[in-house]
Amino acid sequence: MLPPVAAYLMEFQRSPYHRIRLGFGHAYLVRSQRNWILVDAGSARQEKAFIRHLAQQKISAQEIKLIVITHVHFDHVGSLKAIKALCGCPVAVHEKEGQLLSKGIVAIPPGTNLFGKTASCLGKLMKPFFRFSAVEPEVIISEDFSLEPYGIPGSIIPTEGHTEGSLSVLLSSGEAFVGDLAANHLPFELGPILPPFAASVPELLRSWEKLLSFGPTIICPGHGKPFRADLLARRLRQEARAAVKS
Repeated sequence: MLPPVAAYLMEFQRSPYHRIRLGFGHAYLVRSQRNWILVDAGSARQEKAFIRHLAQQKISAQEIKLIVITHVHFDHVGSLKAIKALCGCPVAVHEKEGQLLSKGIVAIPPGTNLFGKTASCLGKLMKPFFRFSAVEPEVIISEDFSLEPYGIPGSIIPTEGHTEGSLSVLLSSGEAFVGDLAANHLPFELGPILPPFAASVPELLRSWEKLLSFGPTIICPGHGKPFRADLLARRLRQEARAAVKS
C-alpha cells in the first residue's frame, strides 16, 4: 500500500483539474488530453503565483487554450490581463458581462445577508480599490457552449444569480466549476452556503437547480473547498422549505 502522501500525489496527477489560490479566491486549471483551460484569473497582481504553479506542475502557459471567466468581479478578473498576455489565448465571458470586462467596469451586487449587505454598501463607496484592467473578450457566451473543440468533454453553461451574467463550467466526469454561484466557507459539511452577494437570490437558486439537473458530483467554488453535489442539493431543499414558510 502506498503511503498517504504518495497516494495523494498520484490522485492529484489523475485529477482533471488543479485548484490555484490567486488572492482572495481560487482559479482552476482544467485538463484536456493535450492542453488546459483556465477558469477565472484571481485578484490583481497574482500572475507571479500563477507562474509559480505552472512551473511546479511543469505546465507551459502556451498549453492553456482558453480562459473562462465565471463573472466579472475584481477577485476573478484582477490578474486576467497579465495571464492572458502570458498564455496568448482567448477569453470567454457571458454576453451580459462582456462590456464590464472590456471597459473595466466595477459592479457591486447587493448582499444576501447582514455581512454581504454591509460589505455591499461599503463596496460602493470604495469602488476605486476594486478596479481591474480592461480585457477584450473573444468568446461571448449566451447559451450552453461545448468545450469539445478545446479537447474537454464538457460545456460552459449560463448560471445567473450571483451576477446577471454568471457562468459555470461542467465536465462530463462530474466536476462543476461555479465561481460564486455557491460558497463553501463552513466546516463539518455545514456548507455550502449562499454567496454573501447576489444580483437575484431566486435566480441563483434556479441556477442551482439547473446545475444539479446535469448530475454533477463535485462542486468547485471560487471561495472555499470543493464539496459534494449532494450537499448543494440538500441546501437547495432547505432554501425551498424556508421560502414556503416565509
